[in-house]
Amino acid sequence: MIQDIPLAFLSEKIKELENALFMSESNALVNLPTHIARITEVDGEGNIWFIIPRPTQIIESFSREMPAKLDFFKKGKDFFLKITGVATIIWSLEELTCAKLKMQLSGSFEKNNVVAVKVRVEGSEYVEKTPKPSSNPLLNVGSQVYNWLLNPLFNA
Repeated sequence: MIQDIPLAFLSEKIKELENALFMSESNALVNLPTHIARITEVDGEGNIWFIIPRPTQIIESFSREMPAKLDFFKKGKDFFLKITGVATIIWSLEELTCAKLKMQLSGSFEKNNVVAVKVRVEGSEYVEKTPKPSSNPLLNVGSQVYNWLLNPLFNA
């Protein structure tokens, strides 16, 4: 497990995994629901940008900034990422600073019912999955019999 990894490595691994589970960790009364997000861009400042469907509630009732968590994983990959940070909701084109998203969303915030989310990375964790070692069943039986018969602290 590697914590607080460099931005270049983080960006490469995010592009490889592509999708994340976005969860708001806010204690506010009105909270963003959990979404599966397809990451659009990781900028040079360490911000992760993506688009989610516009919530059914009035968008102005949400907190503009909130603590959030992104869990990146992909079937068949031998690693996963956990990122924590501060998420900012952007619901108008004037506030959008990500050039790639601006091109995609020009005039379609209201039409497509989407909002952009920027997550400023504050903590990251990279974990490689290690395969379970294959165990010998005869060795397990032998240690089990030993524990039952000769180990006085086995059931203690």
